[in-house]
Amino acid sequence: MNKYAVVAIFVVLVVVAIYSIVQVSMPVMSATVSSVGIGSSVCIYHNGRLIEPCSHNTMTNAGLNWTRDLIGNWSGGTNPMKFIALGNGSTAENSSLTTLPNQINDCGLAIAEGAYAVNQTSSGSWSISKQFTSTCDNIVVNTTALYNQSSSTCGSGGCVMFAGKDFSSNVTLMNNDQLNITWYIWVTGG
Repeated sequence: MNKYAVVAIFVVLVVVAIYSIVQVSMPVMSATVSSVGIGSSVCIYHNGRLIEPCSHNTMTNAGLNWTRDLIGNWSGGTNPMKFIALGNGSTAENSSLTTLPNQINDCGLAIAEGAYAVNQTSSGSWSISKQFTSTCDNIVVNTTALYNQSSSTCGSGGCVMFAGKDFSSNVTLMNNDQLNITWYIWVTGG
């Protein structure tokens, strides 16, 4: 993602946040209250076939705090949430996770930067996607996470985990199988 896209996203988030704060702190003249929200979902494709319906995931407390700090106390040094990890864990997704259990760091499936794309038809929404190609046989994948940097240390707490998703069933990858993970993220106001 280029610098201008990061700045544009930041400006939009700040404007929405300021608008929300001004709306809430002003005397209420009607029963309508403005609010800001953030949501995300993830879609999973195996060899080009959708195997997991696009569905809600669980934002972590660290991800919520990162969003808060980005909007409320941005210093310009924050890495964007665009790095996708895969895992083979048995821990259910929950908001207190800080790492993806049993993160996979080999076989072509290590954490990697996803492609950032703005949704031109919906203000405040974007996607991060990555197509992984397995270089090993019989690799089981059943979780994914979105991080703010690419490092094998993300699996041991060296990064901020924004959100995580358990697959409804295991995916077993063979050599040259592809797994495409697409995260959809949106900011709402009003």
